Amino acid sequence: MEKKSTITDKLSRPIKDLRISVTDRCNFRCTYCMPEQIYGHRYKFINKSSLLTFEEIITITEILVEMGVQKVRLTGGEPLLRDKIEDLISPLANIPEIKELTLTTNGYLLSQKAEKLKRSGIKEVSTLTHGGFLTPERFEKLMKAGLDWLSISVDGTGETYEKIRKPLKFDETLDKIKKYHEIKKKNKSVKPIIKIQGVWPAIEESNAQKYLDTFNPIADQVTSGELLDCLRKDTEIEYIEDYGPCPVLYQRLTIGSDGLVKLCYNDEMGTTNVGNVNNETIFNVWHGKKLQAARDIHLKKMGVKKLSPCKWCMYPRKTTKEITKVNDKFITLKNMSNRSQEIGK
Repeated sequence: MEKKSTITDKLSRPIKDLRISVTDRCNFRCTYCMPEQIYGHRYKFINKSSLLTFEEIITITEILVEMGVQKVRLTGGEPLLRDKIEDLISPLANIPEIKELTLTTNGYLLSQKAEKLKRSGIKEVSTLTHGGFLTPERFEKLMKAGLDWLSISVDGTGETYEKIRKPLKFDETLDKIKKYHEIKKKNKSVKPIIKIQGVWPAIEESNAQKYLDTFNPIADQVTSGELLDCLRKDTEIEYIEDYGPCPVLYQRLTIGSDGLVKLCYNDEMGTTNVGNVNNETIFNVWHGKKLQAARDIHLKKMGVKKLSPCKWCMYPRKTTKEITKVNDKFITLKNMSNRSQEIGK
C-alpha cells in the first residue's frame, strides 16, 4: 500500500494510533462510564441504521493506514454487541501495515466470542470489570480462549468495598481472584495479566498496607487512582492558569460509530462535532475550519471558557500533589483541587 501524505501533530509527529467505536450501546450501566443521570431510560442511542457500516469503517481505516496509522483498537459502547463483529475484524487483520489490532470489552460476552475474535485476527483482548459476573469457570474459559488483560476494580477492602460495590461481598470477590491466580498457576499461563485497581480514598480508608498485602501476591499489577467528577457535580472548579494548547487536538481524531467526529474523546455527550466522515474526507476534517477554530481558541488559552467539553475535562484542572507513606514505600498522589476525595462525593 503506497503511503499518502501523513497526518501529524503540532510537533510534526505522525499519528499512528486509531480507536474505532463500532457502537454506542452497552449491556452494562457502570457509573464511571454511563451514569444514570445521563444515560437514563429516556436516553436516545444512535439509530442502528445510522451506524457506520463495516465497509465504511474498513475504508476509513485503510485511508488512515495510508497516512501512517499502525495500531487499531476496536471499542464501543460494548463492541461485542455489534452483530458479526468478526466480519469486520478479518479484513482489518489482513491490512499488512496494521501492526497491532486490539479490542476492549466489558467481558460479559467474551467467553462466547473470544476464540472467534482470535481466529479473526485480533492480537490483544482486554477487559475491565468489577468482577461481579465473573466466575472461576468463566475465567478459565477466557484464559484458554486467549484473553490478554483482565482489570478488576476493587475499591478498598471489607466494609469499604461493600459500601461502594454493593451488593458484591469482599470476601467472595477476594476468593474468586485467588482462584484466578491458582488457575493461571496450574495451567502455567502468563496471560491474562491480572490488574487490580481502586480509588485511593477507598484503599486508604480500609488500610492501604492491608490492600497491598492482600493483592500483591495474587495479582500481576496493583494500581490506584483519584476520585474524578464523573457525574459533573463539581461547581467550584479550579483550572490551571493559562492552560493550553491541549495536545489532544493535535494528536487524536475521535470518530463516533455514526461517523460524526467529536472535538475530543472526553466529549462523551458529543456536544461539539467538528466533522462527518460520511461526507468529508479524514484529511479535510483534520485540517478543517471547525477543528482549526478549536485549536485557535486553545492557542489563546481560552479553551475552558469557550468550549463546553473542555470545562469538564480533567486535563485543565489544577491538581495538588500529596505524598503518603505506606510502610517503607512513598506513594505520590495527584488530586484535583477543590475536588472532594470523600467517597460518594
